[in-house]
Amino acid sequence: MLQQTQASRVAGHYERFLDRYPTVETLAAASLSELLAAWQGLGYNRRAARLHQAARQIAADGWPEPAELGSLPGVGAYTAAAVACFGFGTQIAAPDTNARRVLSRWHGTPLSSRALWEAAGAEVPSGRAAEWNQAVMDLGATLCRPRNPECGRCPVAAWCADPTVYEPPR
Repeated sequence: MLQQTQASRVAGHYERFLDRYPTVETLAAASLSELLAAWQGLGYNRRAARLHQAARQIAADGWPEPAELGSLPGVGAYTAAAVACFGFGTQIAAPDTNARRVLSRWHGTPLSSRALWEAAGAEVPSGRAAEWNQAVMDLGATLCRPRNPECGRCPVAAWCADPTVYEPPR
């Protein structure tokens, strides 16, 4: 629900969604039209359809191993890493857009693709991946914003090689 949607827009939908579909089995048993009605207001209905396909696959075959989460419909590298980390406790970096911005500024160079994943993986402290991922995401969402970063309030400003390397989208 949070992909390309602000958390403030998701909050109410999330609670209602979990009340209606508390397990992967209840989600899998729902019709797609029912699911789309519950998803209304979030946009990107294709995400809901893929979530439904994934729920049906999980209900039929069981959860894949964390390393195989990317085999589920609609699950890309970031989502697979985030679910593996936060849902299964796998010690893996899950760099989102916020982490990309933070790490680019820390490293003093725009990071993307493989370089981003390598930089994030090198930073994750042993046994604390979930905390690290959440902290970096929060830092990017609150202080290390695309425009007008609050470097003076940043608790890790000393780690920042160049806050100007990130170029926000137009």
